Amino acid sequence: MKHNHHLNHNQESDQEPNQASGQQYGHPHDQQSGHAHGHHMNRQPNNSHIELMSSAPVSKAIIRMSIPVILGMLVQMLYNLVDTFFIGLLHDENQLAAASITTPIFMLQMAIATIVSTGASSYISRCLGRKDTEKANRTLATGVLLCVILGAIFSAGGLIAIKPLVVGLGASEAVYPYAFKYVSIMLLGSIPVMLNYAGGQLIRAEGAMMASVMGMLVGTVTNIILDPLFIFAFDMGMSGAALATVLGNLAALIYYVIYYRSGKSQLVLKLKNISREGDIWKEIFTIGVPACMNQLLLSIATIILNNLIGNDDILKAGMGISSKLFFIATYIFMGFAAGCQPLIGFNYGAKNYTRVKSIFKTGMLMTFCIGLTFLAVFWLLAPNMIGFFTPLQDVRDAGTMVLRINILCLIVLGPQMLTTTGIQALGRAKEALILSVARQGIFYIPLLFIMKQVAGIKGLIFAQPIADALTFVLGLIFLAAIFKKVLKPQE
Repeated sequence: MKHNHHLNHNQESDQEPNQASGQQYGHPHDQQSGHAHGHHMNRQPNNSHIELMSSAPVSKAIIRMSIPVILGMLVQMLYNLVDTFFIGLLHDENQLAAASITTPIFMLQMAIATIVSTGASSYISRCLGRKDTEKANRTLATGVLLCVILGAIFSAGGLIAIKPLVVGLGASEAVYPYAFKYVSIMLLGSIPVMLNYAGGQLIRAEGAMMASVMGMLVGTVTNIILDPLFIFAFDMGMSGAALATVLGNLAALIYYVIYYRSGKSQLVLKLKNISREGDIWKEIFTIGVPACMNQLLLSIATIILNNLIGNDDILKAGMGISSKLFFIATYIFMGFAAGCQPLIGFNYGAKNYTRVKSIFKTGMLMTFCIGLTFLAVFWLLAPNMIGFFTPLQDVRDAGTMVLRINILCLIVLGPQMLTTTGIQALGRAKEALILSVARQGIFYIPLLFIMKQVAGIKGLIFAQPIADALTFVLGLIFLAAIFKKVLKPQE
C-alpha cells in the first residue's frame, strides 16, 4: 500500500540528517569531514522529524510518532509478562502472589524516574520547538544526573528499610521469603532500571521513536533469554526473575548511551552540559513532580489494595496476572500519549496552537475507538488469557473476574491518559499536578475504602474504573479551559 511505502521511506530517512536544515539549529554536523566540529554540542537535527512534528497531517503525525512507541511499549510489557509466565511454570501460588505484591517496587522506581522522563522531556520538546538546541542539551544532561541521584537515594533507603517494606507490601508469612528476595535485587538495580525508563522518553522527546523502540527491544530480549536461565537452569526462582529484569534494563540503558554517542541524535549527552540554571531545574520539577505523583500514588494504592484483600493469596495471584494482562491496553494508550507528547510540546513551543488542538482531538478519538475494541476482545477471551499463565483453576477464576471488571474503564482510559500527558507537555504545572493527584489520591484510594464497605472484595476491583471515569471528566474540564484561555486561535 502507498501508506506503508511512505512509512518505510520515512523510517529510512530517520537515519540520515538533512544537511540543509542545520543552519537554523547551529553548526552543521559534517559526517564526511571528520573535523572536530562534527562533535559540537549543536548537532544536526533530523529534518524528517522536524517536518513530521510541525507540518505533516495530524492523524499521520500521531500514527508515525505513536506506533513505534506502542510497539516498544508492548515489547516493554513483556518485562512483566515474561516474569509472570516463567514463575507460573513453578506451579506455586505463593511465588505468583509474591510477583504480584512486589509490583509496587517497580512502580515506585518508575514514579521517581518520571520526574526526569516527563519533566525533562517536556522541556526538551518545547526547547526544540523554539530551536534552542543548546538548552535542550543542558536539560538532557541535567535530567540524567538527577535520575542517577534519585536512583541511588531510593536504592539505599529501600535496602535500609527492606523488612518492614516487604511486610508493608502485603506479604503473608508464606509469601514473605519470595517477596524479600525479589525486592532486594530490584532495589540494588534501581539506578539502571530508572535510567532506562527515563532514557527511552528523553530520546522520544526529539522525535526519535525508533531508537526508543530498539532500546526497549534490546532490554526485553535480554530479559527473555535470562529469565529461564536464572529461574530454572541456575535454580534461582524469584531471585533469578528479578536479576533478569535488572540486567535487561541495564542492556537497554547501554543501547541508549551508544545511541547518544553515535551522532544519530540531534542532542548530545555530555557531563559538561550539566547545568545549575534555575529555569531548567524548575521546568523538570514543576512538570515532573506532578507526573511522579500519579505513579507514586498508584504504588501506594496498590499496597493499600493488597492489604485490604488480606491473606487471600489466590486472589492476589489472580489479580497479579490480570493486572499484567491489562498492561497490554494500558501500554498502547501510554504509547499514544507518549507519541502525542512531543507533538504537543513542539507545536506549543512553535506557537502553532491550531495544530495543538487538533492533536488533542484526533488522539482522543483514536484512543476511544481502540479502547472500545479492547473491551470487547478482553471480555470474550479473559478466561483463556488468564489460563495461559497458570494451570491453577482457583487463580484462573479470580483473575478472570478481576480482568473483566478492570477493562470497563478502557473506553475512557486512553483519552484520560492523553489529556493528562498533553497538559504536562504544555507545561501547565498546576493542572497537571491536580490531575496526577486526582486519579489515585482524590478518587481511587478513598473509593477503595468506600467500595469495600459497599460491595466487599469485589467492590475493591470496581474502584479503579470509577476513578478513571471521574479523572477523565476532570481532565476535560481543564482542557476546555486551556483551549479557551491559552490556546487562542492565531490572528
